[in-house]
Amino acid sequence: MSLRTRLWLVLGALFLVPLVVGALVIVALVPDARSGRVEESVRAAATAVSAQLAGECRSLGLAARTPAVEALVSSPDEAVAVVVEGGYADYAALLAADGTVVAQAGRTPRGAGPSADLPSCSRDRTASPAGLVAERVEVSGSQDATTTGTTAVTTRTVDTRFVRDLQARASSAGEVLLLDGDVVVAATTSRSTARAVSDAVQGRRGLVELDGWTIGSRPPQAGVPYTVAVAVADPAEGSNSMLVVLILAAGALVAGLLVLVVARGLSQPFTELTEVAERVAQGDLDAAAPSLEEGEAGRLGSAFNQMTGALRRNLSELESSRRDLRSSLERIGDALSSTHDLDRLLTVVLDTALATLGTKAGVVLYRSAEQLRLVAGLGLDAAGLAEPAVVAPGAGVLGRVVTTGSAVRGRIGSGPDALEPSGLEPGRGDVLAVPLRSMGSVVGVVALYDRVDGCPFDADDEDALGTLVGQASIAVDNVQLHHEAQRLSTTDPLTGLWNFRYLSMSLAREIERSTRFDRPLAVLMLDLDHFKLVNDQHGHQRGDTVLRELAFRVQELIREVDTFARYGGEEFVVVLPETTVEGAGQLAERICEGVRREPFRYENEDPLHITVSVGGAAFPEHGSSPATLMRAADKALYVAKGEGRDRWHVAGP
Repeated sequence: MSLRTRLWLVLGALFLVPLVVGALVIVALVPDARSGRVEESVRAAATAVSAQLAGECRSLGLAARTPAVEALVSSPDEAVAVVVEGGYADYAALLAADGTVVAQAGRTPRGAGPSADLPSCSRDRTASPAGLVAERVEVSGSQDATTTGTTAVTTRTVDTRFVRDLQARASSAGEVLLLDGDVVVAATTSRSTARAVSDAVQGRRGLVELDGWTIGSRPPQAGVPYTVAVAVADPAEGSNSMLVVLILAAGALVAGLLVLVVARGLSQPFTELTEVAERVAQGDLDAAAPSLEEGEAGRLGSAFNQMTGALRRNLSELESSRRDLRSSLERIGDALSSTHDLDRLLTVVLDTALATLGTKAGVVLYRSAEQLRLVAGLGLDAAGLAEPAVVAPGAGVLGRVVTTGSAVRGRIGSGPDALEPSGLEPGRGDVLAVPLRSMGSVVGVVALYDRVDGCPFDADDEDALGTLVGQASIAVDNVQLHHEAQRLSTTDPLTGLWNFRYLSMSLAREIERSTRFDRPLAVLMLDLDHFKLVNDQHGHQRGDTVLRELAFRVQELIREVDTFARYGGEEFVVVLPETTVEGAGQLAERICEGVRREPFRYENEDPLHITVSVGGAAFPEHGSSPATLMRAADKALYVAKGEGRDRWHVAGP
């Protein structure tokens, strides 16, 4: 008998037994359990509703004492009004000794006789003929002779709302009825159902079954003037069906667990083989299948061991061929981490790639101004490659790599599977190109052409070059971050001008050059007039736009060799090599004119008329060091401001 046949027989038996047992349990136990729960629920509900009705009688007694007390200190009308308006009773009255009404408030009970004839719910077991719950309290000791020896009466109307309130307070899930003999006084169910329930409980005690209802009743007693009946609907067949389904599902679960245990024992040899295969898939090629008995499992284990042996031999050969590549990558990694020269770095990457993969030629292109610029090329003449200045993205193999961000490997030439070259690539031959990334974006491409051994590039070559270029990408990120850090350390972030740090270095360098070659040098210090008012009246954002506009206007007036820097706040400095005092004064005049000539505009806001004051100083007449020269220009600036602003002044001898 085969393994599959044995498994089917065992599984079938294991599923059948628990399902049959589950069905028998349902048939034998569920009906009795359900019946017991319903009967217990009915008894508890009837008791709870009866207790709530007794509580209502006690509440009426307390409410009846209220006018009795109030009558001692106020008028009878006010005494009964307090009870009704406070919601303690639907009707309240004070009766004289002869039964006449002294004062009353609320809804007068319809269908009832004189208030003195209403039965007391706490003392009588007789229900009121008007469908009421009533209570009486004797009043004595009144200061008013008209109320001495009278009786206080309070009532609550028994209707559907009254019964629903009892049902809610008793937390009863069944329908509640109040009966006066065979008369239904009030109920939460329909008239037909209430009539049927009333007929069913007449002359019976305990629980009564009626067409899908289980009914429990409690007779009148002190505080409970009505017969209390509670009818609970039997659970629907749907719930029984659901219970059956749940029990059968539980049986199926138990059967499934038993099947798991048995099937595991039967399939243990194949499980061991699977575990060994998973270890091999994770890289443990030393794992071997255990010795198994003859049969399908034994033959499978033997074949598996032969396969892992072949894999170990192939892996050994592969590791030997990769050892040199690993060593090269380590060397290139050290080189990449020690240079901030991007062109030199990419040349090292290309040289290492050619040596590692044994190729004849290669190029590295870097993206600049939406074009690919050649930054490194080796073996171009031997491979018959041209050397264009730029390649457009999307053109040829190299342009496609930059556009798609995916590596390309194949053969250039004619044919359905051939790659179309760009102007930088040969007309035929093998090519392998991978993207160069920086900060998550493709910024270039590294391409190799034709292996020395004549073999085409394979997936291993693509992985090796991808690893190398991945390290190069990290190095490119470092170079970019280094350049950005250098730029930020010497640049003002608001205006884009040089900052004070760069100004200090530049001025010191220019003074040293002027001293060595005996050449003139001048410095202008600019300050916006009344700039604080701009910030106070128009906000700092508008003030920032004024500073940027000023920087733009002044840059249009100075030379490329001049150094224009933000000194701080609204102050700027211009370092003027090869400039005399007279030349500095002429430039200061042009700056003042250029600033005042046209208002400063920004979007839909009002234009601002801005002026600037300028102070100038020359080296070495006014200072022989950066500090003294800047101090002289600053003093000249304050002279210009003191003379009325919107003007310039050059320091004296």
